[in-house]
Amino acid sequence: MRQLSLRLRSILLAIILLALFVPFTVVILDDAYTESLTQAKMSELRLMNLGLLSAFELDGEVPFMPEILYEEQLNLPGSGYLGVIVFRDKVIWQSASALEYTFLPPQINVAVGNELFIENHSPRFDEAAEFFVYAFTAEFASSSNFEPVRFYIFNDKALFEQERNTFVTTTWQWIFTLCIVLLIFIAIGINVILQPVRKLIEEISLTSSGQKSKLEARYPVEFDSLKQSINGLLQTEAAQRTRYKNSLGDLAHSLKTPLAVASGNKNLPLEVSEALAQINRIIQRQLKRATAGSSGWQNPIAILPILHKLADAMDKVYQEKALTIEFDIPPNTSFKGDETDLMELCGNLLDNACKAAKSHITVSANLNDNWLTIHFEDDGPGIPEDKKLRLLERGARLDTYAEGQGIGMAIVADLVSIYEGRLLVQDSTLGGAHIIVQFPHHVPIAS
Repeated sequence: MRQLSLRLRSILLAIILLALFVPFTVVILDDAYTESLTQAKMSELRLMNLGLLSAFELDGEVPFMPEILYEEQLNLPGSGYLGVIVFRDKVIWQSASALEYTFLPPQINVAVGNELFIENHSPRFDEAAEFFVYAFTAEFASSSNFEPVRFYIFNDKALFEQERNTFVTTTWQWIFTLCIVLLIFIAIGINVILQPVRKLIEEISLTSSGQKSKLEARYPVEFDSLKQSINGLLQTEAAQRTRYKNSLGDLAHSLKTPLAVASGNKNLPLEVSEALAQINRIIQRQLKRATAGSSGWQNPIAILPILHKLADAMDKVYQEKALTIEFDIPPNTSFKGDETDLMELCGNLLDNACKAAKSHITVSANLNDNWLTIHFEDDGPGIPEDKKLRLLERGARLDTYAEGQGIGMAIVADLVSIYEGRLLVQDSTLGGAHIIVQFPHHVPIAS
């Protein structure tokens, strides 16, 4: 399963955190706002109650209230504010705003001199609605004694809930908008933060393709050690490869002269001469094998021009056969490795196909799932099933081809192994052999 990019991981983390943070924020703001509104409502109803208290008079046994009060909400029907006064367990007065209601003494008893604020109350005059209630009890002097008088202010909660819902809706809208803006800024910030990473990846890709020899760009201090390590690795790899090739070259020259002298002795028995020739071939082959392979830091090699050169050479070598060699290879198909290795590998396979073919050879290539696949097919006699595996053995020869088949295929097998590829032998639709070579083709890392 493919891992998520750092950018996507960061954005997903931000979204998760916002998804957890935003609801808690709205709940906290809602609670704080509701508490603030409730405290303001209690203060408002307390002032109204004090207005009733200051306007009320008791003349002997007769209570008195003015027709018009200072608090306008208590004078207007439908204002949502209702005032009630209870004396001797009877409703002796109700505000003009409460003319549409018939009041019974509320079942809210408050001791003299005390107040009571209720946030949710369903009064008997309208049990379907919720009201705020502020109650206060004061004593007034009658003709014979001090008697308690209870004052009530009722306020319909519908307007309060409407105001609260408006606040919550507005809060959600603004916080959602802020989250979108914040995510945009986070995405921009992540893009800025990851810019050095993309730059580093791009420079490594250029180095891998052979366009640069080392990392040269300036990076944040956190990347200095990484840059130095990569440059050190590149220098070490290049130095080791050069030293290895030079050592092998020296070895080849050291062995060449003694072998030439020994082989030039005409008095040697035939068996010794053949053994020396075999030793020479083994040395050359092993030297070639040791220096083969991709360093990982070189330019991709275009396949089609190499095959055209080889085909021109085969036309001259097998001119009497008048072979037709066709190619089905996209122009941009490339091989990640050494050009000499590619020449030797394709040269051996194409040479074998020309030896076996009657008249027609096709070479095709494609790049799928980061694997480069090259097909060599001919219309020759083909390879028997029991000999397909033997063909890949070192030095093995088959009667299918006239000469040289075994050592050529062994070299091909060695090169394929060095590049960690795969070699397959199948039957071709043309009637002959179908040789398939596959190589891992690591594309440059996308920035």
